[in-house]
Amino acid sequence: MPLDMDTLYRRVEAMAVDLPDAISAQQLAEARNFLQRADPQVLRRKLQQRTTKIPWLVAEPIHTLAGTYPVTALPEDWSVVAADGSTIPPDRHSPVRYYVLNIGHALLTYGAAPDALLWAQGHFFYEESELYFDHLEKRIPIEGTRLGIRMGMDEIDGLLAAARCAAPPLVALRDGSLIFWDLQNEDQSIRDEYLRQLLEAMDAFRDAQIPVASYISYPGSHDVINSLRLMLCDRESADCARCPQETGEQVLCRFMGGLWDRDLYRGLLRPGDRSDIFASQSAILERYRAHRIQFFYLDVEGEIARIEAPQWVLDDPSMLELVHSTVVDQCRRSGQYPPYPPVLIEAHEQAVISTADRQAVGELVEQALADKGRFYLRSAKDRSKRSRGV
Repeated sequence: MPLDMDTLYRRVEAMAVDLPDAISAQQLAEARNFLQRADPQVLRRKLQQRTTKIPWLVAEPIHTLAGTYPVTALPEDWSVVAADGSTIPPDRHSPVRYYVLNIGHALLTYGAAPDALLWAQGHFFYEESELYFDHLEKRIPIEGTRLGIRMGMDEIDGLLAAARCAAPPLVALRDGSLIFWDLQNEDQSIRDEYLRQLLEAMDAFRDAQIPVASYISYPGSHDVINSLRLMLCDRESADCARCPQETGEQVLCRFMGGLWDRDLYRGLLRPGDRSDIFASQSAILERYRAHRIQFFYLDVEGEIARIEAPQWVLDDPSMLELVHSTVVDQCRRSGQYPPYPPVLIEAHEQAVISTADRQAVGELVEQALADKGRFYLRSAKDRSKRSRGV
């Protein structure tokens, strides 16, 4: 039965009416002015002295809060590599359990001998040790969020493999965050094992002196905003619902609660400029050891992107400049607006599993079972969805 478009249309109309008006230019200017005059030492003292839990995820400035830095020139010859993944998840309606991971790689070389190397590696997983974490005891199925984490780890490994195919100087770039947020909510044994894999790969990047970073387009983060709100708030409990909003600081704090970091930096950064560096306070980073993730914001001439990298990358001035200039150069080579790094586009194209490929894998499994005399019978629920109703 088709969607009831009349009902949906009424809800869509209501949504359009309920959308907030455009961001107040005056209050946004106040927020930017506060960022520029705020003392990072005051924020650090608040973070150290606070006795109650901060209700927001805040960012700690490494140097300044409002510093901006222009892009520098690239070397004469350089490379950028990327890896991305796609999956065919386990199907509970199938009589056999399996999943597929496809990791796409892209290596783009610029300078005197420009070149492009693109490839993908597909993996078919069906053994008990591959389908379940701790398959002999807990038997935790690798599916949903856990499969996403598993694919993320394979992407990091794929990124390392691609980087080893390139000559320095180069940057290894990943799409999305380097902070594996979902690990915070996982079973400790899963968290420990995947962190072990991640940190081994990060150790290898560091030992090879390969700067690794991630690119987040249109970031939905407000870590810096939250830091400013913490500085504005004089209430130990930070109970926003009971805030009287009597002072100018309280009113500005409430306004900033509806902003994203990208709103703040859109008017502060010039094209190609980056912000200063911030340290994420995510709890999972306590387990990252020497690879704690830091970040900065970057105007890529169309949107504000968030760039994340391990601390050892952003502590090194030459690596920091190389990451900054490489990402800006990639976005300037983009054929779309807002721009997006071509190396990430190419890696994604290699990773994509098409609808035809998904169907072909299913048919291959069915044929292999038939050749062994095993009848491939899907669940009754699935068969009912595939057949026409009365």
